[in-house]
Amino acid sequence: MTTREAGALVMSDARFSKDIGNWGAHARGEIPADWPLLFIVEGKGLLTTDGQTHRRLRLPVQRAISPRRVQALRPRIEAVTDRLLTGLAAVPAGQETDLLSGFALPLPLEVICSLLGVPEEGALREELRELSAAAMNSEASVEEVQDTVGQRFPATLLALIEQKRARGDRDDLTMDLATAMDEGELSEAEVIGNLVVTIIGGHETTANLICHAVTGLLTHPDTLAAARKRQDAGNDGDNPWPEVVEEALRWESPSRNVMFRYATEDVAIGDDVVREGEAVLVPLPAIQRCPHAFPDPSPDVFAPGRADASRHIAFGVGPHRCPGASLARLEAEIALSRLFDAFPHLRLAATPAPRVPSLGINGYQKLPVHLG
Repeated sequence: MTTREAGALVMSDARFSKDIGNWGAHARGEIPADWPLLFIVEGKGLLTTDGQTHRRLRLPVQRAISPRRVQALRPRIEAVTDRLLTGLAAVPAGQETDLLSGFALPLPLEVICSLLGVPEEGALREELRELSAAAMNSEASVEEVQDTVGQRFPATLLALIEQKRARGDRDDLTMDLATAMDEGELSEAEVIGNLVVTIIGGHETTANLICHAVTGLLTHPDTLAAARKRQDAGNDGDNPWPEVVEEALRWESPSRNVMFRYATEDVAIGDDVVREGEAVLVPLPAIQRCPHAFPDPSPDVFAPGRADASRHIAFGVGPHRCPGASLARLEAEIALSRLFDAFPHLRLAATPAPRVPSLGINGYQKLPVHLG
């Protein structure tokens, strides 16, 4: 069932729930208590609720990163991008460097931390990055996941809220959520859950998107040359980078699997039937290269501008579609445009780029490159 149509149906059809109460194996006690993901899927938050509860939890985040607010962030994104590129320019000529840690990851982390009002001074931003990576590590033990998600992450975020209250901060997503908690609209657990999802989703996936786009361009040099030629021509309305970003989202999805949906009744999908109570994962990398949905050219080819690229479902579909899609797109477009301007001879290093050991994240642990 790894077709685009099957994936879209599972993500958008109300017969597939995010509520673990609909998972038959869990209800029957068949899921081992030491399964590392159990602590996460049993939680109640943006990624594990449906209907009115989900809409209530989603609204503050959706308001904070609306398309209008995202466009207002452009100068901030450009400034962070330029600062990071200046740092990369200090790398000695010919020396291998990691584009992920030096550029693709800190860019969206800085932006999402700005939205959340995380202070620039101190080590908190780096701590949040480390907690995010630990929470998404599928090789971690159940004790390690519980410690990260159940103890360290909440404690760090509650301390952030108290710090910001003491400073009298306002007008950021953290304080919007804290105010909703104070007014009884959200519980403490819901606020923490929202912040965790926003932090992880707000930088990990965008970093993956940037790295996948760079890899696609550097392994398809004619495509990169065509994109740079269009940019250098300077024709109004002929910006190549949105097409590059959409194709990167299709060619190598930033997420490996869209996490569990549970069938609330028997559902026919093509020639198969998902039985009531069964759990379903949506494998995005396979779906995004479905030859039926993306036939021309071959779905394995990185081809910006393909007629069917917009049919990708990298951000999901339906009520749980990623609310940060417009922010991720803008960050990636700015990052790619300025990166290849600054380093026109950028190339992949011979050193392998190891993948993240994660069921959810489709990304690299590092992306070795030569800048010139």
